[in-house]
Amino acid sequence: MGAALGRFALVGGGSPSPPVPTPRTAPGASAAVADLQARLGVTPDDPALLARLGEAYLVRARETADPSYFTKAAQALGRSDTLAPDRTDTLTGLGLLALGRHDFSAALDLGRRAHQLDPASPQPLGVVVDADVELGRYADAADAAQEMLDRRPSLASLSRASYLREIHGDIPGAITAMTQAAIAGAGSGASDVAYVETLLGDLHLGAGALPEAEGAYRRALDTADAPAAEVGLARVAVARGDLAGAAVRLDAVTARLPQPAWLALLGDVHAALGRPADAGAQYDLVRSVEALNQANGVAVDLELARFEADHARDPGADPAVAVALAQAALAARPTVFAEDTLGWALRQAGRPGEALPHAQAAVRLGTADALLWYHLAATESDAGRLDDARAHLARAFAINPYLTLRDRPAARDLAARLGLSP
Repeated sequence: MGAALGRFALVGGGSPSPPVPTPRTAPGASAAVADLQARLGVTPDDPALLARLGEAYLVRARETADPSYFTKAAQALGRSDTLAPDRTDTLTGLGLLALGRHDFSAALDLGRRAHQLDPASPQPLGVVVDADVELGRYADAADAAQEMLDRRPSLASLSRASYLREIHGDIPGAITAMTQAAIAGAGSGASDVAYVETLLGDLHLGAGALPEAEGAYRRALDTADAPAAEVGLARVAVARGDLAGAAVRLDAVTARLPQPAWLALLGDVHAALGRPADAGAQYDLVRSVEALNQANGVAVDLELARFEADHARDPGADPAVAVALAQAALAARPTVFAEDTLGWALRQAGRPGEALPHAQAAVRLGTADALLWYHLAATESDAGRLDDARAHLARAFAINPYLTLRDRPAARDLAARLGLSP
């Protein structure tokens, strides 16, 4: 459960907070909730059972994309903590809840407290790593991840090590660690292994290696029911130009699990297919889902800011909304991705001079994410720094020539203006 609920069920592939998959064990998780509720009917004040119920609710939140399960988890875990303060399992569960709600400062505090109570347990350290990463504390995250690895090279520790390598631009090292994570998890739950295979596919896709990405996604689907891998195959189809095939996959998966990032991608596919009304309906749904998340205590400033920045130049859009959201997100979550989001929002608002320091900060670790480098190049071009723009756009295409469906046409237009061949 620690692996399923940790950061690598929340963030992967070099972009913040993608949705989690629905494990094949979904009926088992639902049955676990029912079983724990029945047992608590007999012993309602058992803190261990309450902590387990809280974590089971967190699994259900991720399986169903229903954020009301976060509220249920908070009630169960809060009751456990009231009955028996300072239990490691309860504090870890509360830390996982805070991660799910994107309250990373609280998650860090809870993870540290749990780790102090039980230094030998890897689960609290996972919470600490995830929170440190989302607070931009990359050196501290690396130290905590190394401590996890020193205890045991497991699926949970190796997948975190992979992400830290990825964010520092070491894609071969990230792929090696994620491959080892899949091997290490072979004896654990199928859904965990499938999710790691999906993350491996994301790494390959981010490097423009479409056959390798497709292979990893198909291995994930052979292992478990993994909607994130279905989305991965849709993204491969988009890169190959098969928009109709991508739409079919995305229609099916978002009907089951309406995650905002997936809905936004489906909207972009519809837009590229010349279906503006269908695209608009998906974009409206993104905003509705994020509003529901907010109503259940999830901080979505960064996710919503990124979406609004991408759409800031759509008819009727207000770029100032994206800028305000991105400013709040960076204050709470000072990561390279938050820097990129604010930089992009400012650039889309026609303020490249203000955007440039943030776009530069976004690549300060050398992260091999083509979108970061494209955003920097576009901002530099707007600011009149054409030589820098040319070099950084070339770097973006060298990392991944496919970029994203939404950004590819503009990136190619920019390349033509700069005299580059994408």
